[in-house]
Amino acid sequence: MQQRLHSGPQSTLSFIGANVCLKGSLHFTGNVLVQGEFKGEIRGDGHLEIAETGKAEGDIHTKELVNHGHTTGYICVENRVELNAGCYHQGNVKAPKIHIDPEAKFEGRMMMPDAVPIPATKPWISRRRFQIAAVLVLILAAGFASTAISRESPDYFRNIWNRLDAIWEARVGEWLQSSEPKNPELRLEEQQRRYMAEAARYESKGEFDKAVTSLRKALRLKGSRQSVARYRLAKILAQQNHSREAISEIKSLLQRTPGHIEGMILLGDLYVQNGQFSKAVEIYREAYLREPEDIVLKRRLQIVESRVRSVQPELAKPAKETLDPIQVLINAERFISGKDPARAVNLLRGAIEKTPDNARFHFLLGAALVQMNRRNEAIRAYEKVVSLSPDWLDGYIRLGALLESQNRDKDAIALYEKAGQLDSNDIEMKIRIANLHKSRKRKKLAHKILLDLLEKHPRSSRVLVELGVFLWENKQPKESKKMFMQVLEIDKDSAPALNRLAWFHRRDKDSLEHGIKLSKRSLEIQPDTPAYLDTLAELYYRNGESVKALPLIQRAIELEPGTRYFRLQLEKFKRASRK
Repeated sequence: MQQRLHSGPQSTLSFIGANVCLKGSLHFTGNVLVQGEFKGEIRGDGHLEIAETGKAEGDIHTKELVNHGHTTGYICVENRVELNAGCYHQGNVKAPKIHIDPEAKFEGRMMMPDAVPIPATKPWISRRRFQIAAVLVLILAAGFASTAISRESPDYFRNIWNRLDAIWEARVGEWLQSSEPKNPELRLEEQQRRYMAEAARYESKGEFDKAVTSLRKALRLKGSRQSVARYRLAKILAQQNHSREAISEIKSLLQRTPGHIEGMILLGDLYVQNGQFSKAVEIYREAYLREPEDIVLKRRLQIVESRVRSVQPELAKPAKETLDPIQVLINAERFISGKDPARAVNLLRGAIEKTPDNARFHFLLGAALVQMNRRNEAIRAYEKVVSLSPDWLDGYIRLGALLESQNRDKDAIALYEKAGQLDSNDIEMKIRIANLHKSRKRKKLAHKILLDLLEKHPRSSRVLVELGVFLWENKQPKESKKMFMQVLEIDKDSAPALNRLAWFHRRDKDSLEHGIKLSKRSLEIQPDTPAYLDTLAELYYRNGESVKALPLIQRAIELEPGTRYFRLQLEKFKRASRK
């Protein structure tokens, strides 16, 4: 439905909620926060912020823009654009000031108007440092002049030179080296970042050969931005019609990062350009298995499949008995989703005999074995996944979960920490590590991990919920309540926060009704959640309505029959209802 929205000056902040999807045009003044999805033109004279969960598809014209989410289209901003860590923008950007975080993804051209005044360059040396250098030069000159005298009193002048050396090392040497990080790994990361920024500048000017050179330099440093640099290099090569080199780079990228969807799509497009439709079908199918909701990808796959079927000579070739890995994966997925894991195991083991180095075969084999409750075999399958594809995060997550189920917390922590090095922005991985440390009674370390996460992602409701739970378990109810209140400011439909805040009201008779409203809302969002049912039942019991509490706790017992606490609650409510 087409809509035209106006955000008037009477409201200081307007927002589009996380579960809202709108299409049309948005004209606003003041401040606007987009947490949901908006398709169409956005135009205003204020501050626009796209949250981590937000998506905007269309042209944006505003005064200021801060982007944490996903945007597509042309951006024209009067003052400043910020593309922060975790955001993804596809399209050109025009603004006097542009800030791009190293962890942001940006595909397009940057345009910065010439009218922006260029700040005066600072002198390479300050007046104070010049004075220090001049004094040292005079001292050194005096030392050289007294060389002859030093022969008569060598010890005296040797002491003077030693002191001068110490001053030089402590003051001047430190000053000269202060611009570069001392840690070799930090220097490498910083240099790689500089090469990539340099490549972006060359690309914005249309100097693609220079951009390619800078990206190749960045790749040689082998820092944490390898995948981003390689994808950008392949894309530039593809734009310059260097298809063979681009395909080589994308294959190298997918070998290290099998789940890189953008890379898979680019490879499929290159195969189509070269007339290799069968190969394009294979790669599009594989991408579609990972992103089944992508309608554009599905359409590409259908078009290329129809072209393959229309090429009669290709179909007329004698069929050889070769393994079709895509078909194996499709059939295995169908068996697993159809609760027939035994057939999936047989199919995948046969495929692994012919292609033992296919990490996806081992991954699905692990999933089928878990469904059959053969956990030790599943662990071996996922260990093979991690060894074949050391950059595949899903492999680490599945293996870590299995290790946790066997109480091998130490092994799971080591695995998650290794995976965390692959993606420093992976919140779930860090939360898993914190929870494992918490279960091993390392509360200070768990607390520090959560606080570091909150500092890096201050508007992440997921991190705030975990920190709130941690504070509650450590008998800090006031601080815990503050965390859950912050969650609702970001996401008013957060069921965990609503449930926890409702639980806080159970001891306050004057606010029991408000607690009941919060608890009911949490169950509307996530019905049949045993813990939420227990919260509402407890609130009814405290409000003198034990009869209403009984069916709720009975439903919780049906859902989790092995939980003894729910049965004790049932007995308590029954006794109260008899009075």
